[in-house]
Amino acid sequence: MNARGRMALLDWLDRGALEPSRKLEDRVFSCMLCGACASLCPREIDVTGVIYEARKRLFRRNTRRRFFSYGVRFALKRASALFRWARALRGVGALVPGQSLKLLRALNGLDISITSSPLREGSTIYRAPRAKGRVAVFAGCTVNYLYPDMGKALIASLNRAGYDVVLPKGEVCCGAPLLALGLEEDAAAMMRKNVAVFRALHVQAVLSLCPTCVGFITGESERLIGSSVENSEEITRFLLRERSAGDPKSASPKFPADTKVLYHDPCHTLYHLKTRKEPRELLRSLGYTLVEPKDRGCCGFGGTFRAFYPALSEEILKQRVEDYSVADMVVTSCPNCVLQFRARMKDKVVKHIIELV
Repeated sequence: MNARGRMALLDWLDRGALEPSRKLEDRVFSCMLCGACASLCPREIDVTGVIYEARKRLFRRNTRRRFFSYGVRFALKRASALFRWARALRGVGALVPGQSLKLLRALNGLDISITSSPLREGSTIYRAPRAKGRVAVFAGCTVNYLYPDMGKALIASLNRAGYDVVLPKGEVCCGAPLLALGLEEDAAAMMRKNVAVFRALHVQAVLSLCPTCVGFITGESERLIGSSVENSEEITRFLLRERSAGDPKSASPKFPADTKVLYHDPCHTLYHLKTRKEPRELLRSLGYTLVEPKDRGCCGFGGTFRAFYPALSEEILKQRVEDYSVADMVVTSCPNCVLQFRARMKDKVVKHIIELV
């Protein structure tokens, strides 16, 4: 179940030396797609890309996974209805037996609270007085429907920095859930739509609070369809540069000065966007004292991984909770990491970095 093992299995499958099976599917679909192995590979093998290709070939064999995949595709193409349905389905897993409903129970364990007013149902343009430029925000599904206040915090921060902010109505899912499930053509179709929508805006930057979204509208989009959303940037790099270029006022942290803050690196921020120092520098510039854990790693969410492998997801999360016991507050730059941590870290404050900015 490590990268080398999975590559060997898929090589044998490709050469006809191994037949598709439930056991092989389990090895392929249990990869978290974090990108760590590809970033560390001395031969620069695109391990994640190979896993995506294998999932595309294998997903049709598993009836439960195929049913779930088509359900996700149907819902994401009707995103405005997705979370209305999710409200109704929250209690279904406890009432109806069946293997497929284990997926609903796994998601229910996150204690998801779905907002009644998604971020992108408001204005499309937020103007700053004496604006020096214009940027666009790629909201992403988690921020749009679960954490719109994070999106509002980003808009307020950008307005204060002197930027008009655009939330285009045509945005669709970045495609990450679909590609993870093996639905490559559907993911590619969403990528093409996003590229067309954001290229038409002529903005100085496209920003998102979700590193997975940034990775998919840039690198994965380029790999899959040969084009990407231009001027996309990791959020903490942009904010740190703006703070450095401006006239930073004296820091006045919202929390007590002796609060021990630990920054959790989202996998896609670290391995896809190659960003590590900027969020820490940004937090220090805001006046926070940072602590580092003895060990760190993935939060265990992994998108569809959480749905199909809840026990393993919980085990990874449990390890992070233990590792991060040195901190009073856990801060990260991924809304899905926030979702995962808030489900178990009841004794700590868990924040997206934009909430502190």
